[in-house]
Amino acid sequence: MTKTLANEKQAEAIKRRMREIRTELPYDVDNARHQVQQLTDWRYYVRRFPVLTLATTAAVAYALVPRRKDASPSGTHHVATARNHHEPSSQSPNVPKKSILGGMAGAVGAIAIRQATRFAASKLESAFLGRSSGGARK
Repeated sequence: MTKTLANEKQAEAIKRRMREIRTELPYDVDNARHQVQQLTDWRYYVRRFPVLTLATTAAVAYALVPRRKDASPSGTHHVATARNHHEPSSQSPNVPKKSILGGMAGAVGAIAIRQATRFAASKLESAFLGRSSGGARK
């Protein structure tokens, strides 16, 4: 292939564009890293969408709270039936007895789950950020 002026200009334009890309690349990587950190931070969403965040939090909290099985407070149903001399209800609520050991086991389990979640989140974050920052090193 013969070298022509058009080929030389095209090659020079490609080289110039590659230099520009190499110059801009570290800044683009830093911008991407900043955006990833911002999007994974829950405070960003609270600042950016406060009403939506509050509504979502309220909906999730409402869904997580267990419903009361009986509309009347505990014990008043039985007192009212005893006073009226009605037949005892065959569907008396079975209230499980709470033990100290069971309460402690539940607390330890909750703490263990919370710590495992934090550990997994930190590992994912370090793996994700480590992978994205690994390409910027020379």
